[in-house]
Amino acid sequence: MAQANYPPAGLSLLTLGQIFLRIGATAFGGLGAALALVERELVNKRQWLTAADVTEALTYTKLLPGSTVVQVVSYLGYKLGGWSGSAVVTAAFVFPSALLMLVLAAAYVSVTTVPAMRPAINGLTAAVVGILLATTYRLGKANIADRITLSIALVSIVAGTVLGISAALMVMAAGLLGVCLYALPLRQQEAQGDTP
Repeated sequence: MAQANYPPAGLSLLTLGQIFLRIGATAFGGLGAALALVERELVNKRQWLTAADVTEALTYTKLLPGSTVVQVVSYLGYKLGGWSGSAVVTAAFVFPSALLMLVLAAAYVSVTTVPAMRPAINGLTAAVVGILLATTYRLGKANIADRITLSIALVSIVAGTVLGISAALMVMAAGLLGVCLYALPLRQQEAQGDTP
């Protein structure tokens, strides 16, 4: 797996802002679409981050209240450029959607009365679902390493879709389960290795 270098040499706040302005302007569909664009732009193309960095950002910010996508972007901005990088990246990412929301709010009444918009919205929704599934597959492929993590992922899918359990609760439970299944046996092995 490629190792990212933080912060990348010669990376300016202006460059970082331009990249996230472009991501913010094209990330239609929320978290999945934004993660796909971040992965393409910063993991695959520039190799400033790894897939594990993106997953780490998602894991750490999922427990926080508010918009997860903005928190993930802020976290990655901090990783790439410190506090100033986080501020610039967050502002650049949010600006296009804030501007578009102002325009849409002003044109809401006239846009919703046009019958031709319904098929366009249906097509957009289908594309966003496809992007979410593709991103989920890529993140899963990079981070699900064994049967235990696969089992946790499958149980999370069932708990979220069938049982309607809160995502924050699932993340906390999975973290505790990970500690029990990975960290404790590792400590026991280390303790047994220390005894003569």
